[in-house]
Amino acid sequence: MRYSLLQLNLQPGVEIFLVILFFILCAVAIFFLVRGIRKDRNRYIAEKYNINELDSAVFTQMLAHAYSIADEDTHFAVMLIRVNDEATLCASIGEKQMKRVMSTIKERLIRAIPHGSKLCLYDVDQFIVFIPEDLDGLAMTNIATITIKEVIKPIALISRAKINITVNVGFAANNEFSTDAADLLQNVQIALANSAKEGVNLFSIYSRELAEQQTEEYKQYQEIRRAIAQKQFVLYYQPIYDLSENRPVAYELLVRWQHPERGILTPDRFLPIMEQTGDVNWLGLWAFEEMLKDFTRYEREHGAQARAAIFSFNLSPKQLMYPHLAEEIRKIYKKYRVPAANICLEIVEFSMFDKVPEVSSNILKLTQMGFKIAVDDFGLEMSSLKLLENINFDWIKLDKKFIEQAQDDFLIGGVVETLVGFSDRKNCKIVAEGVENDVIYNYVKELKIHYGQGYYFGKPLPYDGYLK
Repeated sequence: MRYSLLQLNLQPGVEIFLVILFFILCAVAIFFLVRGIRKDRNRYIAEKYNINELDSAVFTQMLAHAYSIADEDTHFAVMLIRVNDEATLCASIGEKQMKRVMSTIKERLIRAIPHGSKLCLYDVDQFIVFIPEDLDGLAMTNIATITIKEVIKPIALISRAKINITVNVGFAANNEFSTDAADLLQNVQIALANSAKEGVNLFSIYSRELAEQQTEEYKQYQEIRRAIAQKQFVLYYQPIYDLSENRPVAYELLVRWQHPERGILTPDRFLPIMEQTGDVNWLGLWAFEEMLKDFTRYEREHGAQARAAIFSFNLSPKQLMYPHLAEEIRKIYKKYRVPAANICLEIVEFSMFDKVPEVSSNILKLTQMGFKIAVDDFGLEMSSLKLLENINFDWIKLDKKFIEQAQDDFLIGGVVETLVGFSDRKNCKIVAEGVENDVIYNYVKELKIHYGQGYYFGKPLPYDGYLK
């Protein structure tokens, strides 16, 4: 006999429960069905393209084996794809969503690379592809172009928000420039570094000209990558003094590289290359977060005294042009209870304001968050002077050479006096950099400049030097 739920004379609540349970079971069944279809699809794609799950060690062994059995008619190439700012993205969206992003990138690479290629997650932010074909320059260009176009499409997160990533690609083939797997891997790394030097979403193919130009830079690039992985960068601070009260009111953060062999290295030894490769964005955000940690420690150790102190650090030109800089800083800042008014962000190239829209947009957003903004190495160009009228700044930092010239040049000295008067009207402070002796100290005091910074007050030292 056949029965319906009604014929069973069930209570209304029980009927509703059974209906809901039925729909839940259907939803679960559909979920596992879809997941199974997706797994089968990915397995099919992998089998179709003959892509194996390789780690970096196995990939290197495979490449060495390819060289061991190769003759003069054997040709192959490797393509290295780096996902830029992987560490920053991971900190922003979390490890779980970052794994989803990298998985999506892998699926897109599978679709983009040639049949018979082998794909490997070579590093946390790098994929490498072995292509067993004889590729000329045009073929490599086509593959790299298609790969970049496919990979940089917006990626949907679990929250349904979408993010845009950037990549760089290096290409190298087995030829007269590589006698073994180690050579080929080094060549493709050099090509990758060269593409990053030119910008994002670009590729570079290893060539003789590139070899001659990039060998030394590549070694430095590799050293910097190791320094990032091993956390060899440290923070130093230099005091900024209130000249009228002769007391420190701020501390500028200065990043140093604690090199295992060459000791403490200043930014001129690593920043230019990090600017070229894009690693400077990682460095800046890392330094910003470490500075917030130091301020939290300083506040804990000094109480009310810390509330009047200002910590400052430079935003590099490359960082300022990064469209999502303000949002990345906001995400880091929200993790710490540091008043925004106690943080000053220094702009090192003021002239970019009217040339790069992203710079103005980032600074406006950072100002709206409540951070102080400083103009570093302020120039005397009319465009710079005009921008001061339109944008509110908290500090104007005058370069050491400019102060020295003002002592001997009546016109420049007059401009400094004008700036001091202008800053008073705009409620802005002038900072004289490079104060190193009594002569300069007395001169900047005569000009009624508000703040001074330099070896006269103290050289850069680690946290315990001034802040403990």
